[in-house]
Amino acid sequence: MSAFKKILFPTDFSTNADSALTHAVRLADLDSGEVIIQHVVSDFFERHSHWATLFDVHELQKALENYVSSHVSTILPKDGKVRVRGVVSQGRVADEISALAEKELVDLVVMGSAKGNVTNKVIRMTNRPVLAVSGRRPKTGDTDPHKISRILLTTDFSDHSKKVVEYAFELKKAFNAAIYMLFVIETSRAIEFAIRQGRFTDTIDKMREWATNQLLNLTPDEFAHDPKVVRIVESGVPGDTIADVAFEIGADLTILGTHEYGTIHKAMLGTTTDKLLAKSATPVLTVKL
Repeated sequence: MSAFKKILFPTDFSTNADSALTHAVRLADLDSGEVIIQHVVSDFFERHSHWATLFDVHELQKALENYVSSHVSTILPKDGKVRVRGVVSQGRVADEISALAEKELVDLVVMGSAKGNVTNKVIRMTNRPVLAVSGRRPKTGDTDPHKISRILLTTDFSDHSKKVVEYAFELKKAFNAAIYMLFVIETSRAIEFAIRQGRFTDTIDKMREWATNQLLNLTPDEFAHDPKVVRIVESGVPGDTIADVAFEIGADLTILGTHEYGTIHKAMLGTTTDKLLAKSATPVLTVKL
């Protein structure tokens, strides 16, 4: 499940997008895979057709190929196992990214996350895992800022969430990483206030005990006694709490499952994924449940 034979990397040539490129190449190099670099020419020309004659999509294709040969080649592994090709698409950005991801049957989409705008649309539209890499990640002085040594795995204990757990532990094996399993007891502001007043204490303690046992049950047998598997139960608003825990443990990657939303829910703001992408500086990998 964690084989990365084919990775789609959409780019608008911004610094934010470039921060994700090294991740795409690094993951493709695990399995001598391929990185498809996509640039989408938006629907600007449909709305302003009088400018269309001034732009040539074929010229844009050449520009993308030059980008691949000059910019991308500098970060490719010297052994030449990672293959790279460029694709220019025309249309609505999220639609074209999702369409190419499905057409190419990619194993992963790697994107720069500008507070989740286009990225969140792609997460909701495609069935492919999406890795959103923030350009706001703080500099730690690490000689290899793209390594993955600490993985934060979030779960809601649903039947489908087992798929995310399997995915995360395969990545743990691939990178020999420590994995932090997190469950957030979702509480409202009113409940948080009541807890500070000394109410519901026994209830929260019992919920923590139950959740800890659930995390133990979700842990694959071969990792049951692995000291590099840490189980965490917190309470609060899920998106904010996940981002806070990722920062506190110094996570290199946060993994969570996303559900298939209906039309009404897609129009609503404030989902866990929205909040996490907006707040977290840690790369976020979403897996469709």
